[in-house]
Amino acid sequence: MQNRTHCDSQKPKSCECLDDMALAMAYVPWQTFHDTFKLDKALQAGTIFPELCKPFCGRRGGAR
Repeated sequence: MQNRTHCDSQKPKSCECLDDMALAMAYVPWQTFHDTFKLDKALQAGTIFPELCKPFCGRRGGAR
């Protein structure tokens, strides 16, 4: 008989196929920086690097 913890015994059978899979793999490309924002703009943007400035321009929730 295998030693099982309480959590293991409660695991649904549908999750068993995931046991041998890696949790996650990340890809992080090298990034080169050219210019930087001036300090006042950097505070507004939340970054000193223009390449990382990705403002959210979507609409607020709900369909019209």
